[in-house]
Amino acid sequence: MTSTIRTDSPAWTVDSTPKPDNPSPLRIEEVLYEIVSYLDRPTLHSCVQVSKIWYRASIRVLWAAVQWKSSSWEASFIPEFKRYGHYAVELQDNFNADLDLIAKTCNSLRELRLTWTSATDITLQKVLQASPKISNLYLFSCRYLTQDSLGIIGQLQSLRRLEIKNLTQANEQTIVALLQACPLLDHLALEDVRLDRIMLDSLGATPLNLRTLSLTRSSPTGNLTRNLLRSSPQLLEFSLARNLHTVLTREDVLPLRDMYKHLFNLNLESCKAITSDALLALFYTCPQLERVNVSGTMMDDAALDILAINCPKIFSINISWCSQISDQGLSRFLRSYYGLRYLNITSASFFSASIFEEPAWACTGLETLIMTGMDMTRPHFSPQANHALMFHQLGRLSKLQDLALGGPYMDLQLSAGMAQLEGLVSLHSIRITQLQTALAEDEIRWFVTAWPTLRRAKFDNESLPRPWYRYFRRQRPHLVLG
Repeated sequence: MTSTIRTDSPAWTVDSTPKPDNPSPLRIEEVLYEIVSYLDRPTLHSCVQVSKIWYRASIRVLWAAVQWKSSSWEASFIPEFKRYGHYAVELQDNFNADLDLIAKTCNSLRELRLTWTSATDITLQKVLQASPKISNLYLFSCRYLTQDSLGIIGQLQSLRRLEIKNLTQANEQTIVALLQACPLLDHLALEDVRLDRIMLDSLGATPLNLRTLSLTRSSPTGNLTRNLLRSSPQLLEFSLARNLHTVLTREDVLPLRDMYKHLFNLNLESCKAITSDALLALFYTCPQLERVNVSGTMMDDAALDILAINCPKIFSINISWCSQISDQGLSRFLRSYYGLRYLNITSASFFSASIFEEPAWACTGLETLIMTGMDMTRPHFSPQANHALMFHQLGRLSKLQDLALGGPYMDLQLSAGMAQLEGLVSLHSIRITQLQTALAEDEIRWFVTAWPTLRRAKFDNESLPRPWYRYFRRQRPHLVLG
């Protein structure tokens, strides 16, 4: 069996043992270790082959974080743990891993990731007691864990990041105890954790150190949301994604007037029960917002206007499936907002080609544009004229790298815009989805020659006839199709 070495987390590539400020020239291995600690994995693999001393320094870094996937666990790796040290362990889809053996051997862990394992409250407690300085803990779909595991996690005084997924049992007492017992906790992400009966009133005025709070698909109550937000004045990132039926009032999402003054990332995807008035009040208090996802919400023109006025730093926005936004409201936003680099306006005919009419969009620095599902039958009854509007507007986006077009309401006619689209000299990826007709021969040949920087092209629903795949592979062998 083989193991996969993880070195993408630089926090675990630095030895925690004390070292002198000026290492002796004779401690060459320690000096090399400090150097290679900053290298990426491919470079480390090259360093291993240089010489014995380079091997010893590099292998210590490579073994700092170890990942086992799909039953690749073997106890034979334990001697390597003892020899090189161990700071991070990840077990994924691995039910035969001996957590008791890890608890006995690993006593210096700083990070632990368990995904679809057989971990129980007892085995988890043994591992955490053996490594009390764990600061990053990720428990995903460990079905044998109960609500008692939250109390066990609360014993980690150094815990900073906690992510839990698929924990069906949780109660107010254990959650409050966890929050109060971990004063350094600044990242909390709960997904598919049942919170629909938890009020969290007993949290009181306990100040929390949270910078990131994510409650995904967990149905948090209004009281829980309000109490957590009120206790987290330093919040930088906040997510309530995919809580479709959670009813939250303006007071729930905005318990304090200035609590979002530092917030730069807001994700309310599919929160259909948050009213447009609550969104409007929220955007009034978020001057530092940079990334916004309000896909599938009750976002309307008024909220979008306030967002454009009060949040000048936004560079990424997802307003897909927002049926309350009109063509006029979206057009005002696109013609007045300059800093956008990412825009997703996917819809089911909510938006039409009228958003492409003059004057030009202000966001000429767009790098990613996703707009599938556009209704290209409006405002003009001629699809050819509507496509000409679209291609003329797209041709001005010279920095565009990722473009997604198509949909059941768009009979894309590339021939109407080949001249304009050739100006997209930075395009790396294009996705054409749900087209009603297959691409014509001249359009397919044009794809090969128009964008020399293109790395990926995806065509859905047989938009690209099968025989042409061979043509693409022959003319552009490095182009990824699909």
